[in-house]
Formats: sequence, structure tokens, C-alpha cells
Amino acid sequence: MNAPPRSRLPRGATLVEVLVSMVILALAAAGAVAGMVFASRDVHDGQLLQVKRLLLEASTQRLWLAGKAPLLAEAVVRPNTFPTDLAPGTAPWRVDPSPAVGGDIGSGAYFKLSASGQVEPLTGISAGTACNAPTLPEGTYCREVLVTVGLPRDVPTAASALLPAGARPMTVWMRVVRKGDNAARAQSHSEVFVQ
Repeated sequence: MNAPPRSRLPRGATLVEVLVSMVILALAAAGAVAGMVFASRDVHDGQLLQVKRLLLEASTQRLWLAGKAPLLAEAVVRPNTFPTDLAPGTAPWRVDPSPAVGGDIGSGAYFKLSASGQVEPLTGISAGTACNAPTLPEGTYCREVLVTVGLPRDVPTAASALLPAGARPMTVWMRVVRKGDNAARAQSHSEVFVQ
């Protein structure tokens, strides 16, 4: 007698296959969540970048309207390290000395930025407190100023000949930095003034 042929029963997944599938799915989900967190942080940083630029532009406009003689008097020789590469709170950078005027974000040195982009001057901080001071409240944004003699970078002699005879160029550097951030995370701006 011939035995009937064994029919193949449909085979299910083994426990090992299920576990491997779950691990792969968990890794993919973790990667997606991490990507969303980074994207959210980048969107938030982009919004804050716009507000930091606004703080720099407002302060620059204030300088354009003011006399340039005081700037020339406080100008220092450009440091060997490019100014924007210097750590926040280090010389020759100094905290913006302009007194805070209500409603004018171009004045004052210390600010709080809300998630919605609102800029609020901070009061109660001693004038001249460095941007890297541990006494600054967490989340404080600080504006620093540096005035250097000459152009932002060394230029060839032929290019410097474009300046009028007797002209004294100076570069006004400004940056906004959040407490605890390094120079790479600071937002910087420079303007050249010719006296």
C-alpha cells in the first residue's frame, strides 16, 4: 500500500523571526523619532536665528545714526584669532554698553527670547556682566560688541588703495549668543565704517 502523500501544512513564523522583526521595527521607529526631534530643534533654531539677526540689525541701525567718533576712540587692533572665532565673553569682546531703552531692541545687552519670537529685555543684571558669566540666568541672550581698527580681513595693497587718502576704516563687530553656547552657535554681524 502506498501511503498518501504528506501535504505541506502552511508554516507560521517562528519566535526568533518575530523577535528579529520587532527589533528591526523598533530601530526604524527610534530613527524616525530622532529625526523628528532634530527637525523640530532645527526649526526652532531657525526661528531664533531670525530673532538674533533682528537684534543685530537693530543695534547696527542705532550705530549708523550715532556719531562715529566714540567708535573710533574705542577701536582696538584686530586680534590674531578671527573675532567671530573667539569664545563668548572673552576680550577684546565686551558686552554692549548701551543702556536698555524700553521698546528698542537695538539697545541693551541682555534679552530673553520666547518660543514665539518675542524679545524681552532682561533687567536686574549688573551692567558689564560677561556673556559667559555663570550668574546670568539660564536662557539669557547676550549682545557683545567689538570695534577693531581696519577692515575685517587683511586685503591686498591694491584693494586698500580704493579707500580715500587719509581714510581710517574700522570694523564694528556684533554678536548675539545664548548663555552656554560656543562661538560657532553665536550669530555675528560686522559693518565697516570709514572715518
